[in-house]
Amino acid sequence: MAMLLPVLLFAVVLVDSAQGYVFFAGGRDGWVLKPSESYGHWAERNRFQVNDSIVFRYEKGEDSVLVVAKKDFDSCNLSRPNRRFADGDSRFEFERSGWFFFVSGAPGRCEAGQKLVVVVMAVRRPRWPPVSAPPSLSPTPVLPPAASPPSETSDPATPPASSPSPSPKASARPPAFPPIPTGETSVPVLSPAPGPSESAATAGAGDHSGKWMLRIATLVVGIMIFI
Repeated sequence: MAMLLPVLLFAVVLVDSAQGYVFFAGGRDGWVLKPSESYGHWAERNRFQVNDSIVFRYEKGEDSVLVVAKKDFDSCNLSRPNRRFADGDSRFEFERSGWFFFVSGAPGRCEAGQKLVVVVMAVRRPRWPPVSAPPSLSPTPVLPPAASPPSETSDPATPPASSPSPSPKASARPPAFPPIPTGETSVPVLSPAPGPSESAATAGAGDHSGKWMLRIATLVVGIMIFI
């Protein structure tokens, strides 16, 4: 329906422009010597276009209508008209745009003011409103699936780093006591001093152990003397 509307409107304009309007020169008074409205004013308030027509009504046998050139219009020269009408109900159709000059064919009436100038406008084609095309139904874009977050992979359980086993500390060796003599009296043999391979704990307690060893040796000697 929307597409047919401009076509119908164009057809109406064509028919209307083909038929045109019909104007009556001088209005109700007709084509007379002294109309109630001057021909100049009557022509100015009307708008003439191509295919319009103008009708001159007058007393047949007493007057006529001549279509003349501009210079003959200005000088009221009736000797060489382009066209002449004398039937009392003359109709002239505007087949082109431009200026048209009409004068009375009766002697002395052109000089008295019975003449008419008509300006015909060019045909203006109507501007058709742009027909808006229906919006195209664009397919709905398919969205790609949302990327799932990477699954957290548990790292293989790494065995706990084995802590180095503490190196065994050199245990402190108890001081070796000399055996109790059974016979002869002899000087007690002291145990050798701890070597460098022994731990620092044995070296730190050396002075204290030496004092005890000296006391024990003195005690042993005293016992042997009494025996």
